[in-house]
Amino acid sequence: MLLGTFKDVRLYAGSLPVPPELRSELEEGFVMTRGLDGCVAVFPRPKWEELVQRIEEGTSFLRRSARLFQRHTYGDATVGELDSEGRMKVPKELQKYAKLQDEVVIVGIATRLEIWNPKRWKKQQSIIEEQAEKASEVLSECGV
Repeated sequence: MLLGTFKDVRLYAGSLPVPPELRSELEEGFVMTRGLDGCVAVFPRPKWEELVQRIEEGTSFLRRSARLFQRHTYGDATVGELDSEGRMKVPKELQKYAKLQDEVVIVGIATRLEIWNPKRWKKQQSIIEEQAEKASEVLSECGV
């Protein structure tokens, strides 16, 4: 499981060291894509395949919202593997999308990693603190 927040991680020449405690989940490879809210999302290959199946079975390309979401999710997606030192390459398109610079924050969200610009992550933390209780009530109504 991918859990925890890792600050002060350095992106160097497009290469990002993955914290050792997260590497085992990515041994089968990963797919990196545009995440929601302005981050880069990294899915272990098995989780990515499950996600794609759910998206494709649950949507119709005839619906505009489905096409937009598919384009957002699949458009800049890239398949990757950790190198021998536990680093992953972050394509320039995704760096630009998430406004990643030298320093990033990596957040484990159970089934995926999110790679954040530190300023954007700080804003997200404020939103989380403000809205977590309300979100938990909505999810409880959905059976979570």
